[in-house]
Amino acid sequence: MIPYIIKQARPIDDTSYDNVIIELSSSRCVKDLHNDIINYIATVMYEFCSEEYGHDIKITCYLDFCEKYWKTEGIKLKYWDSVFEVCYFDNNWIQWDITVYQDEILLVYNKKVNKN
Repeated sequence: MIPYIIKQARPIDDTSYDNVIIELSSSRCVKDLHNDIINYIATVMYEFCSEEYGHDIKITCYLDFCEKYWKTEGIKLKYWDSVFEVCYFDNNWIQWDITVYQDEILLVYNKKVNKN
């Protein structure tokens, strides 16, 4: 099993005191790890952007999503350009580089948009 942590920036509201959501999980292998993280991020993007669940926002890429997320939510964390920060443990903690997978994230996101 490969444990991983996904941190997601969020605004503080009446129901929370933290501006970061932390998702802890694990995957069976590295290939599953990448797919699990990509699917998680694409799902959050879909829910945020969709008309039914979110803000009815159109995006063209992952970085476009991040820009619109910061603007819509009215927040920006000092050291975060991305909405998500991900790391996993495989003999030591490794930062998962979202920019390497941003095309795959958008592909999964678009499949969710076109399915609904």
